[in-house]
Amino acid sequence: MKQRSLGRDQLHDLNLKLVLQQIINHPATSRIEISHELALHKSTISSLYNTLMDQELLKEIGQGAASNVGGRKPMMVTINQNYGYTVTFDLGYRHLHATANYIDAAIIKYQRIEVSGQPIAKMVKECKKFLDDLPHEVATVNGLLGICFSIHGIILDNRIIDSPWIDMQNTDLVSVFEGKYHVPVLLENEANLSAIYTRDFNRGQPYSSFVTLSIHRGIGAGVVLNQHLLHGENGRGGEIGKTLTSLGPNVAAQSVESLCSEDALITRIEHAKRVAGLDRDAIVSLFLSGDRDAERILRQSCGVIAGLIFNVVTMFDPQAVFINSPLIEKLPGLIEEIRGNYKDVAASDFPIHLIPKTRDVTLLGGSSLITHHVLNLDDYELHFRQHE
Repeated sequence: MKQRSLGRDQLHDLNLKLVLQQIINHPATSRIEISHELALHKSTISSLYNTLMDQELLKEIGQGAASNVGGRKPMMVTINQNYGYTVTFDLGYRHLHATANYIDAAIIKYQRIEVSGQPIAKMVKECKKFLDDLPHEVATVNGLLGICFSIHGIILDNRIIDSPWIDMQNTDLVSVFEGKYHVPVLLENEANLSAIYTRDFNRGQPYSSFVTLSIHRGIGAGVVLNQHLLHGENGRGGEIGKTLTSLGPNVAAQSVESLCSEDALITRIEHAKRVAGLDRDAIVSLFLSGDRDAERILRQSCGVIAGLIFNVVTMFDPQAVFINSPLIEKLPGLIEEIRGNYKDVAASDFPIHLIPKTRDVTLLGGSSLITHHVLNLDDYELHFRQHE
């Protein structure tokens, strides 16, 4: 008797998750549509629907159209945006990026905070301030649901194994923030969050296996195979910036990261121009003005990146590669250079896409990751809409 009861509870829990998944993935749906999609009896759907309504996870949004055979118009339902919110922090070397998102991923608040040269204690203080201000700015049923940190380093079992750009000084972010705010705290590699964004915010994109290259101060890859994120045995999956390459037959091999990361490109152009203090916008201006050094170095980097993509495609056999790069977003013509160089290397075309709106990519990936977790839908495929 006890085993049969447990089985019924498990089935109910599974069906509840499937209904919630269906509603998240179809923002305006009805009980009859859910019943058809999940092949569950209408009475079962009604019971599950009522449970989710009691939990205030759903919101009715009015009547839909009647069916072709007439009858009552169905009541349409969507996820209740005001159920609660999540917060994601991107711990960058120069800036701390913070966002609060409703449960449907709509952005409530975004903030960029200058932290260049600041210790981790200062970043933690700014994160707490952002979190502490939110209850005065947004009212939801359950308030803060969870926190995600985007780390430009290696993560294993929700712990930072390596943080090359920021000295963490043994700071345990999970303990600090779970202890103060009493919600789940997840840590994830920045490139992996870019891949989660590509998977969960590109509604209708045809790829279930792809690689997202994230080009910032370093170069990393988020690898998704059959909709599942690949971490590797020790959390080092996607650490492709360390891949060796050479700029010529008599030149010693160097890491791709040391040649083609955004910081590396800025440094190389500074050396070529014998100037200091350049930034991304200055590099863009030099390239657009026809500066020969900027053109040579950036076009050279396109060839190296194309070679890196060729190796990634050979290794993982994805359906496509996406590039997350604020610099290339400002110089979109470079993506055509990369595609052309790839075709020269591989003797064939391959889908290489530039991700737009790079500011939000990592943060929305974090929003999706923590939302999956707090709704107990970690292994469920969810699709979110990028709100304007």
